[in-house]
Amino acid sequence: MEFFIEEERRGQWGWRLLGRTGSTLFRSDNTFASPLQARAAAMAFARSVVEAARRAASG
Repeated sequence: MEFFIEEERRGQWGWRLLGRTGSTLFRSDNTFASPLQARAAAMAFARSVVEAARRAASG
């Protein structure tokens, strides 16, 4: 899996989480003013997923 940062509309950036075959598994609901902000949001999402998996595994 990998994150893909893209300009959805002029000056509005978002991210998608792509699966092994390149299909979109998840897409950001929000848009961001820069690719850097979109990348930061994708990384925050990834950290949230990891934390949720840890909680599920321990509980």
